[in-house]
Amino acid sequence: MMEKHEQSGGPWALASRRLLNNKIAVFGGVLLVLIMLFTFIGPLFSPYDITVIDVKLRYKPPTWLHPFGTDMLGQDLMTQVMIGGRLSLAFAILSATVTIIFGTLIGVVSGYFGKWIDGLLMRFTEFVYVLPLLPMLIAFTALMAFRMPPLERMLITMIVFGFLNFPSLARLIRGEILTLKNQEFMRAAELLGVSKFSKMFKHLMPNVMGVVIASSAQIIANAILLELTLSFVGMGFPPPTPTWGNLIPNIRGDNMVTSGHSWLWFYPVSFISLTIISINLLGEGLRDALDPKSEGR
Repeated sequence: MMEKHEQSGGPWALASRRLLNNKIAVFGGVLLVLIMLFTFIGPLFSPYDITVIDVKLRYKPPTWLHPFGTDMLGQDLMTQVMIGGRLSLAFAILSATVTIIFGTLIGVVSGYFGKWIDGLLMRFTEFVYVLPLLPMLIAFTALMAFRMPPLERMLITMIVFGFLNFPSLARLIRGEILTLKNQEFMRAAELLGVSKFSKMFKHLMPNVMGVVIASSAQIIANAILLELTLSFVGMGFPPPTPTWGNLIPNIRGDNMVTSGHSWLWFYPVSFISLTIISINLLGEGLRDALDPKSEGR
């Protein structure tokens, strides 16, 4: 009786149960939620203003008043990490959203229509896939630095990265569509005279959302690493705007690693690492939960 109850419900209900039974994935999800709360809600409770400079508090190690210590300007590092996380995560989510939209649309259209449309879209996808993405983005960001403010420049850079990062997802979605479009429910839709638009976006797309959701974790993680990379080479947000990325290169020129001010790099690096780990753990759990082959394992 209990076994029958466990197998009841639709595919999303079964996937939810599999995900909740995966303790590692649940841990990753809880950790990610805590990080999001820390970065987006935490600054509301911080008594410190990151625009205020107090040279008397320069390079103070972690204390009860400043749990993460202070930086070279006497500013509270924990507040900077919280506010920096807002920008880093927001831009990563924006970039991932662009990737998911383009990757899903191109994959669905290419897989459904096939023939010359599939050939054209896949050749374009292959062309984008072989581009040297990181060097191109660094060059593009450097050129834009002379023409627009940092916020607009980073916004456009992350959107461009999101678009250029679509090939892997598009090819994955295309493969799923090629399998699904020959199944019985699609033949029934054909006999009922359902329009092509409805067949693509009301019948096929919902069936690939599991793949999209599972892939989105790695896409977001890659976008976070891109912001870190651009900031480290001096192409990200310039100080005093804090992001997780530009809190790290600030220590490079002053040689903080060897001078003993380890908290200046430890906390930004820790939050970047914990975020990537939590996203990857949750992503692996989602991939297993949404994979029908994992049922009964």
